[in-house]
Amino acid sequence: MALGLLPHFVNTAALRYFYEVARYGSFQIAEEKVHIAGSAIRRQIQLLEEELGSKLFVRERAGLRLTAAGEALLYRLRRAMKELSAARVEIDVLQGMHTGNVRLGINETMAREFLPTFIETFGKKYPRITHDITVGNSNALSDMLLRSEVDIILGYALEAKDGLQKVLSYDLLTCVTVHRKHPFARRASVRVVDLVDERFIMPSTDSMTRRIFNELFARVAVKPVFSISTNSFELIALMVARGLGIGCQVSLFAGPDPTRPDLVYVPVRDARIASAVLGCCIAQEGVPNMAASLLLKELGAALALWRSESGSRVADRVVAKASSARSRPV
Repeated sequence: MALGLLPHFVNTAALRYFYEVARYGSFQIAEEKVHIAGSAIRRQIQLLEEELGSKLFVRERAGLRLTAAGEALLYRLRRAMKELSAARVEIDVLQGMHTGNVRLGINETMAREFLPTFIETFGKKYPRITHDITVGNSNALSDMLLRSEVDIILGYALEAKDGLQKVLSYDLLTCVTVHRKHPFARRASVRVVDLVDERFIMPSTDSMTRRIFNELFARVAVKPVFSISTNSFELIALMVARGLGIGCQVSLFAGPDPTRPDLVYVPVRDARIASAVLGCCIAQEGVPNMAASLLLKELGAALALWRSESGSRVADRVVAKASSARSRPV
């Protein structure tokens, strides 16, 4: 007999197996994750399909594909699981325990420069909260948030999309990234026309930063040399540090990179540059549980402090460099 809590579903265990197979797109991977024999998982899903009177998966050459019925069930099942998870966390809070899991999506640059210190500090305050962290580009992270695969995303040049709400935002400078020995490193800013003869290491064509620079060059009717294109800003930084070209980046600060001594960010001087931001987004309906709410609160305070401290370090390095230059004998 079906329980009132889950109307019309007799076999509730099959829902879990269905979710795992849909999540990984494979019976074999689901078997490894849930430690249940693949034949048992297939049988349970077959019974679920018979109960619903509809196929949930179609096997294709590339793997399993959800049918329309499967898509509908997965969407509702994800929402139900989020609500049950939120209820569990709220009950734990009532008992004086801050527990739960937060799924965070973040850019690789932020993951390297900001996240380890934040997670360490947050973990000391809330040791029972766990984290699933996904590193990716901003477009991919936004899509994951829309699909409810992460709870919070943090990244550079996040674009506004229906279904998302931006809860934190910091304006960014559009810069070229150069080696500290490059002539541009001594300048307060550069013009677009100054960049024409430079060899660029550019972000991939689907990034907002690439589109900003494409528009800038189109305005002056020039086509720079895009010697390398990559979806990794970390790789761009490494190659700029090796002197292989200059990079394009958005940054909170101009001047020397606080963590990479060989790199300098030089703003591009153009009043028509589209403003990009370092943003933190959640789903339109909010975060799914108390653990994510706690992390979001701590994240805002930590970002404000990190921005202030990083800006101070940059300013101190610039002052020290200027003082050193004045002290040299002529």
